[in-house]
This record gives sequence, C-alpha cells and structure tokens, in this order.
Amino acid sequence: MIGRKRISFLFAILLTLTSGTVVTAKGIFGGTDFINTPTNRVLVPGRYTLGAHIDEKSHGWIQLDFGLATDFELGAALDLGRNYNQFSARFKYQLIPETRNNFGLALGIQDIGRNQFSPYVVLGHILAPYDLRWNFGLGGGQLGGIFFGLSKVFNPNEFPQVVLTGEYDASGLNLGAKIHLNKGLLLNVGVLDMEDFVVGFTLSN
Repeated sequence: MIGRKRISFLFAILLTLTSGTVVTAKGIFGGTDFINTPTNRVLVPGRYTLGAHIDEKSHGWIQLDFGLATDFELGAALDLGRNYNQFSARFKYQLIPETRNNFGLALGIQDIGRNQFSPYVVLGHILAPYDLRWNFGLGGGQLGGIFFGLSKVFNPNEFPQVVLTGEYDASGLNLGAKIHLNKGLLLNVGVLDMEDFVVGFTLSN
C-alpha cells in the first residue's frame, strides 16, 4: 500500500511539473547516469562523483553527486555557456533496490532551481551473463515522455574496461563510451542527438 501511494505521488509530480521554458537537461554522464538519462542506480552513502564535460560548441557541464543516505542520492550541476552560467540541484531515491533476479526502480527530479523541473521514474536491471544493462523510464520537463537505454561492459576483468551506451532521451538518440583510465577515473566520450560531440572526465572515490 505504501509503495502504491509513493508511485501515485510520483505521477502527480510528473503531471504538475511538465510545463515551462525549454532548458538543457542535467544528465550528461552523471555518476549513475547513462549519458543524458538517469538510471535506477544510486550512489552508496559516502560515495561521490565529480564530472566535467564540454561539447564541440563550447557548452560545458560540471556535476557533483553524493550518496547522502541509503537509497538516496543528491547532486548539483553547473551549466556553462558563453553568455550564461546556470546552477541547479537534483535528487534520486531508489524505491525498489535491484536484485539479481528483479529490476530496480528509482524516482527523482533534475533541474531543480531552473525554470522547468525534470521529474522522472525509471526502472532497470543488469543481465549479468552478458554484462548488459537496460533502463526504461518516464519523465517530465526535459525528460518529457519515454526514455530508455542499453549499456554493455567490455573487458570487465581487464584494463581498460569500456562501457558502451546507447540511449533515447525523449528527444533524440545518443551514443557514448566510458573508458576506465584508472581507479576512480573515467574518460567519457559521446555524440548527442547523433550530431554534437561531447568529451569529459568523471572522478569518484
């Protein structure tokens, strides 16, 4: 009963927070994101990720995410343009933890503090024998509509480990790769909407 009430509350949020002006979503290679879309995973308490990315049009993103409590992740993002700097916050709560045999479910809101929030609910699971992860979600704001993605781990027990990702972020197709350079350091490269290249790094403890 409690779970149903929480999900009903989430959908109420989705319905009430989907209007406003268009802004850039804050999901570019976040610590538990695919590329531009959130996943059902959250950082464990005490763990952080710090990312910095830039695209070919000199549009930059700086993000910090932190595992604040069990199943709860809090983050902040700075959107950097040639003529503007915009700050926003975000959070994610893992409502149903993922297990070996069952999918996990999380809900959250991105772009808090801007003209338009981006609330969402997302479920996902990893197919362990294939190192293949899928996610499927529904959102509002810049995640307005259905979004989904797949990621595949290559060289899971060797260096360098590479994670290839493809996703649809409710507005376009994105492709990307996360390359493990060292413990806690990732090189991220991708193409957004199949036309804009982006590159950056993510550092984690």
